[in-house]
Amino acid sequence: MKIKLTTVLALLFTPLFLMAAETTNPAEKILDNVRKDLTALAADFVQYETDANGVRSEESTGKVWLNAPNQFKWEYQKPIPQLIVADGKQVWVYDEDLEQVTIKSQKSKQNPIYVLLNKEQTDKHYTVNLVEEVQGDTLAWIQMLPKQPNDDIKVVWLGVEKNNLVSLKLQNQLDNVVVFEFLNVKRNPNLTKEFFSFKVPKGVEVLRDGVDIGEF
Repeated sequence: MKIKLTTVLALLFTPLFLMAAETTNPAEKILDNVRKDLTALAADFVQYETDANGVRSEESTGKVWLNAPNQFKWEYQKPIPQLIVADGKQVWVYDEDLEQVTIKSQKSKQNPIYVLLNKEQTDKHYTVNLVEEVQGDTLAWIQMLPKQPNDDIKVVWLGVEKNNLVSLKLQNQLDNVVVFEFLNVKRNPNLTKEFFSFKVPKGVEVLRDGVDIGEF
């Protein structure tokens, strides 16, 4: 069983603006620095998956934009174009090759990225630990373990370097791992609400929560 695409996408519905209280946990201190003054984010990404035997899937590449409190645009460019847009209320998944758009309500209460930059939700749903010490500007790995059993996510690892999230790993119960590597990370780019709106192209088939509602 692979980690569900919808689960991975929901991880990006992140309230970025919540400030953190002082803490003595070194992992939480690192996350506090990631959260500090962060209201928006833009980055290039590389995504791939490894199975329990370490076999690696083909890479996907693209761009991602996040905007507080809960908007994002996730654009796969290669090998197959796909666009996912969330405006805070609903999500559009546009498969250009299939000429199909799926519209879903935006629900993401307990997903790791949703809570990543929200200290209150992190404390409520995850145990956070530093698994590799930071020396200078080297990469620090933070482990997030769900406090309640989760069919989709077994362990989350966050790679943080120079107060930026540069890597994310999601492992499911069958030990398959989805890896995201973030490049050219930009903090607080100027993003408008209109940037996260989506207009269904003419002639494209539309599915709403799995139900075919025809073409636009």
